[in-house]
Amino acid sequence: MKTLNKESSGWLLARVWLTALEETARDFHGTYPKPFCARAYEHATSAWLRILQDEYGFEVTKSRSIKEAIEKYIDIGVRGGLFKDPSSFQLQEVNPNKVIISILDCPYYESCKDALNEGFAHRDLTCARVGCFAAAVKILADIPCTYEVEDVGDEEGCRGVIERA
Repeated sequence: MKTLNKESSGWLLARVWLTALEETARDFHGTYPKPFCARAYEHATSAWLRILQDEYGFEVTKSRSIKEAIEKYIDIGVRGGLFKDPSSFQLQEVNPNKVIISILDCPYYESCKDALNEGFAHRDLTCARVGCFAAAVKILADIPCTYEVEDVGDEEGCRGVIERA
């Protein structure tokens, strides 16, 4: 039996709620719940940034590009305890309208693997981590974006694309 510490328990609870959110979205929206989940990720990201700013004094400033918004979100996420380390992410700007993000250590990895094991394709994944990055771009840079998971690896990481809508 594995030991379940408080941090692991918190991520397990997040996994359960994210899985429930996606399953409920599929109940109401069929095999394409991404628009519903993307909107939920936008609300969650907005609330999180607002709480960090209003209650904890974080400076949340606007960005001028997709890549800059992602970099600011990573910085805020590390300082706010959402992310462990900025080196957990790799960014590749394909062009100003498209960024590939590699997430090397994702606490939601098992949720994506669960969906893939149920027969869903990568493009069907709603992915809370990549979805919240796309939401952060909309919030921080006023650039509406779409996102898609390209790969879920064997090392508890994934790769996604965030692109101007």
